[in-house]
Amino acid sequence: MVVHAIKTPAEFTEKAINSEKQVAVMFFADWSTPCKVMRLAPEKLSEEYPSIEFYNVNVDDLDQLSTDWGVTSFPTYLFFKDGAQLDNFTVRGAFTKNVIDVLEDMSQSGDEQV
Repeated sequence: MVVHAIKTPAEFTEKAINSEKQVAVMFFADWSTPCKVMRLAPEKLSEEYPSIEFYNVNVDDLDQLSTDWGVTSFPTYLFFKDGAQLDNFTVRGAFTKNVIDVLEDMSQSGDEQV
């Protein structure tokens, strides 16, 4: 599996908000030390959770999108299912275990809302 880069707000809307699939989006900054530590995690996670689509957003390229979604620390993961952001499933910082916990919940939920 691969992690796809989101390059525009319209693409974010299409791939995350309007998707009927389960989606994980990592907001990152190239200059952020925690992001550097986590840079390979999404690739590995996408292989372990093939039913979930993975995307990333470079906050330096899409700073307004980051602001619109309340992203203030990096990395931040937002999770979506069936076009809706999953409430209480935002992970801020380089906490791979927390991301894995959410992905486990998503992958086990099937068609149910997490």
